[in-house]
Amino acid sequence: MRTSLLLLAMLLCPVLAFSQNDEWDSARFPRRWLYDFVVPDNGSFVDAVHAANNRHDKKRRYRIFVKSSYYTVNGDEDTIKTVEKGAEVRFPSPMTVLTAPNTSIIGEGWKDTKIINVPLHEGISITSTLYLKGADSTYIQDIELWCNFRNDVRAFANRAVALNEKRCKGNIFKNVSLLSTQDTYYTNDGGTTYIENCRISGTVDFICGGGTIFFNECDLLLRARGKTGSRDVICAPATKENLRYGYVFSNCRISGTDEQQDRYRLGRPWKNAPRAVFLNTKMNLRPSPDGWTEMHGTVPALFAEYKSVDVEGNALDLSQRKSTFKNRKGRTVAVNYPCSLTDDMVERYTLDDIFPKWKPREACRQVAPPTLKMNGRNVIVWEEIPDAACYAICIDGDVVTFTRQAKYVVPEDTKEGACFSVRCANWHGGLGAASNEVVYPNR
Repeated sequence: MRTSLLLLAMLLCPVLAFSQNDEWDSARFPRRWLYDFVVPDNGSFVDAVHAANNRHDKKRRYRIFVKSSYYTVNGDEDTIKTVEKGAEVRFPSPMTVLTAPNTSIIGEGWKDTKIINVPLHEGISITSTLYLKGADSTYIQDIELWCNFRNDVRAFANRAVALNEKRCKGNIFKNVSLLSTQDTYYTNDGGTTYIENCRISGTVDFICGGGTIFFNECDLLLRARGKTGSRDVICAPATKENLRYGYVFSNCRISGTDEQQDRYRLGRPWKNAPRAVFLNTKMNLRPSPDGWTEMHGTVPALFAEYKSVDVEGNALDLSQRKSTFKNRKGRTVAVNYPCSLTDDMVERYTLDDIFPKWKPREACRQVAPPTLKMNGRNVIVWEEIPDAACYAICIDGDVVTFTRQAKYVVPEDTKEGACFSVRCANWHGGLGAASNEVVYPNR
């Protein structure tokens, strides 16, 4: 029954996502498209991911649009297992797994487009709200992924993953919120990801794993957990030995509650040859003076900062940053790098250096909106925006439909006084800012 419904949704997707107004000049704008799946119009979020996985042509980008709402998902529900108190436990998987490459997941806005799962068993490999498993070139924008462990606000230190990336290359996240406790964002065994203007919230090691991950202008939010806040750690990298870069935090901001002032750590070394650098970071909360801490006898390959400042923009004192770590034999060894990077060292941390054959910042550039005007009583027109891959039609700020042409005929049954605006999609599907508003009907 479930398979039949999914196939029906896949067949209906192009029709349901298609604006009745739509006619466009395919010769002039060959890269125009409409979303392949709209949640909830065409089905659930899980249905959308399954449709992406099951499509025939995985070289063509598949674009999912998620309208504003709170969506509680049960995951794929395949039987998985874990061990609790020495006994094996089997249960339906709470994880939604994307395996197909070239997929976009676009929300209407991360503040009011939320995908939530509620796992009942904790664990880094069994809890992900969204699990990207070999899903190269995934693009996610304007959405929140929340792993709400047991629906318990007191579950401060349970391993509950909002987003898990395993063996993924070329992923981009923009305007995304990841919310959980421990292990919020698990970069797993490595890959390449660019993250821009995102918010990642958690308590312990809430960014952890391998790969080369560039965090550009992101907010790192330490969740309140009372007197145990001294054990909070932002990241636990596990960078492979052959990688020159690990976690790169560029122009990010660290925030939290006053109880965490001077208590949390920037990171600790998980395994392999961990690398993490914080460049031009505004630390609204100061970390503990030592900045870093130990883990499992691993010595970091590089834990360093450059021009860290406090909430008022004053340079932080880095002289007490941790520069010795115990190895697996229990011996204390000094690191062979400076804890404070020089100007010359930082020159090697540009996007062109880290991703020399990839331009992720250009790929997630937003398309500026047009200027709308009314043509007659119920026709909205605007000048073509060549970079727009499609147009989202909004009523009172909410997306209602999409079109590929630079006009929209307002249906006669639309309520009087409705305010229309338009947002432009970039090639990956991310929607830019809204245009000016026009009011229906034009009098």
